[in-house]
Amino acid sequence: MKTQHTRQHHILWADDDNDDLMLMREALEGIDHHHQITEANNGREVLDHLGSIEDPSQFPCLIILDMNMPILNGRETLAILKSEEKYSSIPVVVFTTSSSEMDRMFCRRFGVEMFTKPDDFVGHQQMIQQLLRFCSICKESVATEHCC
Repeated sequence: MKTQHTRQHHILWADDDNDDLMLMREALEGIDHHHQITEANNGREVLDHLGSIEDPSQFPCLIILDMNMPILNGRETLAILKSEEKYSSIPVVVFTTSSSEMDRMFCRRFGVEMFTKPDDFVGHQQMIQQLLRFCSICKESVATEHCC
């Protein structure tokens, strides 16, 4: 598990593809936002990281899951996150290469958006900007208790 520290947003990003994680890091470097990214390679690492946080106010403002990961995949992780009361209000999005309608329906069942990974660097930057805006909105929302 690797963490990049800065100040404003805390995002937990789970993806087993190191190339995709590298693209994400490079895209973030080109965006003028402060962020803390905690990387996980599978769903078990996501749950272990969350379990290590004693103060719920320190939970990430967003969890980004890849659908296809080893050990504990995105579907299994999402189902656990949404079934556990202490994690159920943390916003989650699925960021995957899958374009399966079954995967979309599964995500909708949990009220989670599913985004298809872009093919290029610019697409990654645009998607990350949207996700960081989501964190900013979350941070300003009084109703959301797990914002950074």
